[in-house]
Amino acid sequence: MQQVHKCEKVNERKGKEVNTKTVRLSIEIPENIRENFRDAVENNGKSMKDVLRVYMQKYIWKQSELQRNRQKRRQNI
Repeated sequence: MQQVHKCEKVNERKGKEVNTKTVRLSIEIPENIRENFRDAVENNGKSMKDVLRVYMQKYIWKQSELQRNRQKRRQNI
């Protein structure tokens, strides 16, 4: 039911310049869920793309924070 295509975000730093490559992410979900989600975010004055981008940024940040905490615990043992 759920299909995820590989998504990459590549950052190459050259001095202060950052080049970001983005690719399309495709997830198959039931149509009614997509429509309900779209209605909810648009009622709040946002777009689906903006909401999903912020969600993914927070998710990535949280995962890296959890990883750092695991490493700290291992070092303390």
